[in-house]
Amino acid sequence: MNRITIRGIAAAAAAVAAVSLALAGCSSTNGGSSSGTNTLKGDISAGKVGTAAQFSKIDSVCGDKPVTVSVVDGYGTNSWSKTVKAEIDSEAAKCKQIKSVSYTAGRGDLQATNSAITGAAAKGSNILLVIPDAGPGQAQLPSIQKASKAGTIVVPFASDPTGKPGTQYLDYTDQIPEYSGEAWAKWVVSTLGSKGGNVVFLGGPAGAAVSAQEFVGVQKVFAQNPQITLLTKEPVTTNWDPAQAQQAMAGLLSQYPKIDAVVADYGAVANGVIRAYQAAGVSLPLLTSTDDNSLSCGYDQLKATNPGYELATNSSRTWIGRVALRKALAAFYGKSDSEPSLYNLGLVEDSTGKTAGTKKPGEACLKDAPTDASPSSLLTSAEFKKIFG
Repeated sequence: MNRITIRGIAAAAAAVAAVSLALAGCSSTNGGSSSGTNTLKGDISAGKVGTAAQFSKIDSVCGDKPVTVSVVDGYGTNSWSKTVKAEIDSEAAKCKQIKSVSYTAGRGDLQATNSAITGAAAKGSNILLVIPDAGPGQAQLPSIQKASKAGTIVVPFASDPTGKPGTQYLDYTDQIPEYSGEAWAKWVVSTLGSKGGNVVFLGGPAGAAVSAQEFVGVQKVFAQNPQITLLTKEPVTTNWDPAQAQQAMAGLLSQYPKIDAVVADYGAVANGVIRAYQAAGVSLPLLTSTDDNSLSCGYDQLKATNPGYELATNSSRTWIGRVALRKALAAFYGKSDSEPSLYNLGLVEDSTGKTAGTKKPGEACLKDAPTDASPSSLLTSAEFKKIFG
């Protein structure tokens, strides 16, 4: 999910052009740095695909010289982003040589995000972790490349920057969105059964890459199952905001008298969907999304009054920034990191109990954590309370 408001293709193109001109005047070459670190190369298994079971430990890549880290999130204002920041801070605290972790939220402003990327390099950050979602990924790519050439190790994560690891940046770490879309769609197909039904898909901001890629996976599965009718021809825009999601879902409910399943690519959006159904006085349908503590902890109570309600989620991967940090540290210290960069995320919760290896929502519920928490997060309850109170 990742959290933007795109101001139009023309604006994005203009921003790319402006940054490209700046890049052309940059005197650094080939990612070289004053410390001698190659900002584009490392023994880090760049592009490797795998699962969270293959995570590395940060002490294996932490070295013996001071290092500074900057984080730029193109959006950075919702619960997901706050959790991601806390996960990075938690991981960084395990490497005593990390002397600072600065953070900038772009708030959906492409120009501000690009300025923060180049600014982090200008102030001498050794490592820069970027969520390039303040516009299409390519709109931030020139700034990312400029930061790499200025001597900063750059690892984009959680939103596709386009480009190529080892050329414009060190590596890219994330889920594989199409795989997630396929996992959601397969659960819908299995749960609806041979009778099939009508399905809608709610994404993030208009044009968000992750939503578009997840939607491809959904379409791929439904195309093979003609008993399923996908009512939405593209992801419905919600800006990953629960209030906007509620409004969008209310519109869908008024437009389509029968909706049997909803795919929402962010747990907070799924909460907006639930509120729209409740406001309309309509029994909840099948719902699949990313994990969210309020969904997990609230499932049993909702199920009692909505007999057709079922829930399946995959990980919201708030931990992905930890992977990005470890990759960057390995390159900075000249160490090896063999963990995956890209993750296939299957379901972690299934209220029907039919998916192997999943939990029922009540089992996934973090009873001592806030409703905003992600049950698949690596944060402790105490760390969650520090973020959300």
